[in-house]
Amino acid sequence: MPYCPKCHDEFQDWVKVCPDCSVALVEKLPPPPKRKKQDEPLVHIATAPSEPLAKMWAEILEKQGIQCLLKVGDLQASMNPACDMQCDIYVLSSEAKKTKEILAPFLKG
Repeated sequence: MPYCPKCHDEFQDWVKVCPDCSVALVEKLPPPPKRKKQDEPLVHIATAPSEPLAKMWAEILEKQGIQCLLKVGDLQASMNPACDMQCDIYVLSSEAKKTKEILAPFLKG
């Protein structure tokens, strides 16, 4: 039976293209992608001057397939909405080099 390489659904033999993904079906599914180690350390990449700016950088990274962790500097000060807090950005160590390259234009100056 053929399978969709994108969504992994199984189809009858007469179906040649996945109706949901619009990709050609294959006889055998490719092996699943290797998962990252669960114990891979996080590394600090940058400190954004504000949380909104950090969220913007995080969105840029996510569009490039990089997940990140944002950590607001001081919890007590962050309770004050008028206070604009610095925000640290962390990524998996295996993504550090690529992340620094992506954020380099924003970190200069």
